[in-house]
Amino acid sequence: MMVEDIMMGEDMSSADGKEPVVRALLSAESVVIASHEGPEPDAIGSSLALSIALERLGKKVWVYNKDGLECAKFLPGYEKLMNELPNFIPDIFCVVDCATLGRIGEEGEKFAVRTTIVNIDHHIKGEKFGTFNFIDPTAPACGVLIYEVIKSMGVDITPDIATNIYAAIAKDTMCFLLPTVDARTVKIAAELVEKGADLTKVMKTLKYTTLRKYRLLSEFLSRVKIEDGIAMSYLYKDDYVKFGAKDEDSDEFVDMIRNIEGVKAAIFIREKDGGVLKVSLRSEKHIDISEIARKYGGGGHRNAAGFNIKGNTDEIFQKIKEEILEAEKKQN
Repeated sequence: MMVEDIMMGEDMSSADGKEPVVRALLSAESVVIASHEGPEPDAIGSSLALSIALERLGKKVWVYNKDGLECAKFLPGYEKLMNELPNFIPDIFCVVDCATLGRIGEEGEKFAVRTTIVNIDHHIKGEKFGTFNFIDPTAPACGVLIYEVIKSMGVDITPDIATNIYAAIAKDTMCFLLPTVDARTVKIAAELVEKGADLTKVMKTLKYTTLRKYRLLSEFLSRVKIEDGIAMSYLYKDDYVKFGAKDEDSDEFVDMIRNIEGVKAAIFIREKDGGVLKVSLRSEKHIDISEIARKYGGGGHRNAAGFNIKGNTDEIFQKIKEEILEAEKKQN
């Protein structure tokens, strides 16, 4: 059965959930897997795990991410990750860990709409942009959903698949410390270990660091200020150039200042190309910052979200700080 046959037999208004996605992937002969720009191990690990599973079923698979992720070089199959799209149109364009199709980048978005889209995601209010959608915001990581899809496809969890999924889940749960972790997550993690997940490779991926990162961190920490229990810092493009650093080097910085004693939320602003400012938000469990991010065209989770904006760093900090304090009041 081909994808077209499924589409003809499927009520497209109800083509949501795991089973339609599984049937679509099983029916395809070729699949391109894409994840969001500026990825982290959940996006990359999920992509690689699914690619290995599909290849074991005899599918032609292409794994795409426009930016790549240096710390993920330890994960099995990372050498197959491409930052260019293929020169063929696949049966399925599978997007993982993206709340919106635009998160894969402009080129990827234009490519995706030329074929059937499968969407696997765990973000709150993730858009149903796919022909087939498996969206579960109760999952603490996209890796959890990839595990469930692979199991439903009847593919054995190999050590390489297990390693990638474990890295994906561990990253998005801060090594299983976030309150999003539930019994399902822990049971999956236990099975992944039983199936041979290489925890050394996972640790190298999650703890990977460079001297340039520490130099950038020093600059970041020197600018930290805390007002009303909200920590804030920023980095300019020139800071990254100065230390030869990459955007991914600063991914964990916002979590560092969020964990300062007495801090209930954190704001990290970093300058991107074209004067765009990337705002990353973190908060304690009782403060929902996801609505703030969505207000500015971004998204994420209840306690970890972000968006892009243009403007003055200090003015944005003050504005978002007030909105976080207002969000906290609503919870009381």
